[in-house]
Amino acid sequence: FAPPPKSPAISWDKASETLTVTAEHSVNDPQKHYILTLTVFEGNKQLLLKQYDRQGDAGTFSDSVILKGLKPGSPVRVQLVCNIMGSVESEITIP
Repeated sequence: FAPPPKSPAISWDKASETLTVTAEHSVNDPQKHYILTLTVFEGNKQLLLKQYDRQGDAGTFSDSVILKGLKPGSPVRVQLVCNIMGSVESEITIP
């Protein structure tokens, strides 16, 4: 059984223009079962696609990415895809 990731928490640091994504994703072996991709969209435009080959922690996925030029009020959607099964999305409006 491969549980999909839970809905991610998203935070925005305006000073460093950094988006931090954290999601519960409990796995037995983070070398074999992990978040495969993190995709960030502004509206329907893909801003970033980041691929992984392991998960740093057996219980949680977390990463921070720099996104230059996002303006307050921008709708940002994050999608996480598990390498075995399932995906999850969450949204934030840039404050």
